[in-house]
Amino acid sequence: MLSERFPERALARTTSPLDDRLVRSFVAAALPVPLSIAIGIVYSGYVGIPEPSDAAKNVMYGVASLFAVGAIYYLLSDRERAAAFRFRRPSRSELNWTLICFPLGSAAYLGGASLAQAAGLSLGGYEYGLTDPVVVGAVVFGAVIVAPIAEEILFRGVLLGSLLGRGLSPLLAGGVTILTFGAIHVAILGVAGVVATASWAIFPTLLRLRFNNLTGAWLLHFINNIWSYLVVVALGIA
Repeated sequence: MLSERFPERALARTTSPLDDRLVRSFVAAALPVPLSIAIGIVYSGYVGIPEPSDAAKNVMYGVASLFAVGAIYYLLSDRERAAAFRFRRPSRSELNWTLICFPLGSAAYLGGASLAQAAGLSLGGYEYGLTDPVVVGAVVFGAVIVAPIAEEILFRGVLLGSLLGRGLSPLLAGGVTILTFGAIHVAILGVAGVVATASWAIFPTLLRLRFNNLTGAWLLHFINNIWSYLVVVALGIA
């Protein structure tokens, strides 16, 4: 069985300090989206424009994500931080599986998006080019640098850790985390994007559970966002 591949005792032991942080974990994981929207509303009113550019939205989401990570770091004790911010040097096996998961995750995203769109669901997303260095800088900051590490901490670190610490099985805790991660993308990517993102999120979640480490999950997320937000746009694939 797949669950037998997870080090359940080690996962339970390392996440036990987070057993009573579930509410804070959900709030912290969901916070960047409404906070970035609020920042956008204030910014639009201040500069007198109907809506921030997609480049500006990347920066706002990055700032909001950093705030959420900083807030949860401040609220946790040292033991809880060690459980939530579990970055360790990855083994060769973890690195190999990270590389394998990259094409699998990309295929899962495209497959989920295609199925959702075939069902009549909408897929949204940012629209931008890479000819303006300001836009490139905004995308690199928000989508490539901040989002992978912040989202891994908030979802695969704090939220998943809290669920495991409460005694949920790795499969159930992972499923809740995957669905929650997909759901927070609805404002940007639409309903089809929720399905696609949740399909992709299976792979960093599996890495986190299999190796009891956030490093492989973060590296997969980082590589994926370089591909999705820079390479795909530069090549005009999408």
